[in-house]
Amino acid sequence: MTIALDLESLLVDASADETLARVEAAVKRAGLTLDVDPSAHPMTVGAWLEAGAPGARDVWLDPADQILAGMDALLPSGRKLVVRPAPRRAVGPDLTALVVGCGGRYAKLVRAHLRVHRVGVARPKTAHFAWGRNPELTDGESALLAALDGKLSSL
Repeated sequence: MTIALDLESLLVDASADETLARVEAAVKRAGLTLDVDPSAHPMTVGAWLEAGAPGARDVWLDPADQILAGMDALLPSGRKLVVRPAPRRAVGPDLTALVVGCGGRYAKLVRAHLRVHRVGVARPKTAHFAWGRNPELTDGESALLAALDGKLSSL
């Protein structure tokens, strides 16, 4: 398992099988952080992302930031999906949404390019978001997800 740090881009490239604790320890040596407490979430990078990145900074505080900047994943058909690391606003459809919080339903993470931040540097934040964040799926949304299951399994 390897962990590679890109200081210029503030990204860490890690195997999905790597533990959050090892990744956080590696980036801490460079004065950086994933901004998550790995002791509260003792899991692998893959399990953490598939669970929705519990303990990560609230994504609504800075909608332009991202946790997962790129990835290598396997679709249910066995085909490889590669999303090269890039700013979220520059890449079109957010294919990382096939992994983050989906429990492996649509893709199995192999490698992750995670965004890291400098320790002690203030980060942007937006106004408080007061609406429901995880509303129940409508019948139409459930049907769309089922259709997506079928399409991805045939790729």
